Amino acid sequence: HAGGGWRVPNMKELLSIVNYENFDPAISAEFNTGCVAGCTVDACSCTAASNYWSSTSYASNPDNAWGVSFITGFVLEGRKDFYFWCVRAVRGGL
Repeated sequence: HAGGGWRVPNMKELLSIVNYENFDPAISAEFNTGCVAGCTVDACSCTAASNYWSSTSYASNPDNAWGVSFITGFVLEGRKDFYFWCVRAVRGGL
């Protein structure tokens, strides 16, 4: 997106959009308005039922980071070099 100011959310921010009443993805509808061709940042929000990274490192092993499974809403931790996780960007300051 040309606007800039995007970053990876911290764990608290990522957990704030989990909706435990939903499953696969465990997120509220406003954060999953449809993943369609031609979707833009200003027009829709897409959340795959997958694992997403946060910017929060795992304290006892800095090679790992915290994340959230938006399949179930569970908190996870994994190696930072594991490339099968998604990233959901947020805009603005903390």
